[in-house]
Amino acid sequence: MPTLGCPNRFGQAAQLVLDYTFCYVTDSGNHRLVKRKTSDLSYVSKIGSLGSGNNSFKFPQGICSDGTHLYITDTSNHRVVKRLVSDLSYVSKIGSYGAGNDQFSQPLSICTDGNYIYIADYGNHRIIKRNCSDLSYVSKIGSLGSGNDEFSGPSGICTDMTYLYITDYGNHRIIKRNCSDLSYVSKIGTEGSGDDQFEYPIGISYMLGYLFITDTENSRLVKRSRLDLSYVSKIGTEGVGNDQFNNPKGCWCDTEYVYVTDTCNHRIVKRRMSDLSYVSKIGSSGSGDDQFNLPQCICIKELLA
Repeated sequence: MPTLGCPNRFGQAAQLVLDYTFCYVTDSGNHRLVKRKTSDLSYVSKIGSLGSGNNSFKFPQGICSDGTHLYITDTSNHRVVKRLVSDLSYVSKIGSYGAGNDQFSQPLSICTDGNYIYIADYGNHRIIKRNCSDLSYVSKIGSLGSGNDEFSGPSGICTDMTYLYITDYGNHRIIKRNCSDLSYVSKIGTEGSGDDQFEYPIGISYMLGYLFITDTENSRLVKRSRLDLSYVSKIGTEGVGNDQFNNPKGCWCDTEYVYVTDTCNHRIVKRRMSDLSYVSKIGSSGSGDDQFNLPQCICIKELLA
């Protein structure tokens, strides 16, 4: 199983009221959720420890927000947890281990369009649609394979409010599907390091006509067109420098910046959305307020009630 990224963001930003003050990080190896300022990536607060209680996690990975709530894939507890954005307090949860409609097998990533959440259920090789309000089941698609309605460990997911974009980890590709009925639209990618290739991609995010993908095993961030999934640009090689990554897994955008969880470098990196150039970073290995242990996913509070 990969440890995820995450994914996920709203499209059609002009129709939304936006607040980019805070970002939220799943600090997987520390089994916690961390709230930070987007301006300088400084620490605000955190919640969580190892366990299965309401304020505990076991390797949390995916995270998204509808502006009022956070939705978190608590991966090794095989559940989805709903919490308040304001103070990170617990609201509700759903899930146990299995393949039923209310079960998951290592759910990795999650996104929302404000009415529904969409979950990349990695171990069951499927995408699940559920209601935001009560987390109830709506529909699902997928089984193990390489066909148009099949996946090999779907890992990242995001939406532009009309389509879903999914990183199909083991098939080294990006898949575009309809939000309404989860039906197939198109795909791109084979295994490799070329412009139309990926090596176990995980994180994916959407903003202003572009997709941003953490091509994890190639240790790079890739920018592609939302419309036809075509290549635009990329940045990154393996390492610890400002233009390098070590297994990046999550990414999220506001209207100006891309925020990347540089997982095996135990840091968060902020880059310009326009040309992917470096801006700043925070983090080192550990459990302190400015430290991480394999950070997986990042999201930004966006839609206000």
